[in-house]
Amino acid sequence: MSLPLVVAITGATGVIYGVELLRALKASGVPTHLILSEAAGVNFALETDMSVAEVKALAEVVHNNKDLAASVASGSFRTRGMIVAPCTIKTLSAVANSFTYNLVIRAADVTLKERRPLVLDGSRDARYTRGTST
Repeated sequence: MSLPLVVAITGATGVIYGVELLRALKASGVPTHLILSEAAGVNFALETDMSVAEVKALAEVVHNNKDLAASVASGSFRTRGMIVAPCTIKTLSAVANSFTYNLVIRAADVTLKERRPLVLDGSRDARYTRGTST
């Protein structure tokens, strides 16, 4: 059995990126563990015709974002990495500062600690923040 990929969908605009990622991974036979932020649920209603239940059905395992004792919160639970798509700037900032107040951020923190691949797709939110450009 192959290692699962952790997929998190946060409340940034563009939740369809997370949905399409889940669909592609499912079609490829890659097991997924899904974490949805509370705000992501709101955005599904605003941006798509999908229900949260339909999105959850795309993943092999679904974790509650408040469950800091979930398997993906531990480095001993082996994964192939994690993708947060879309990733709010708030989540990106919390990951950068190890401010682990929910499971999305805790799982990302563990992914970094274990030196596993971590992708934070903040491309949609980035244009709304003020800062230096590269």
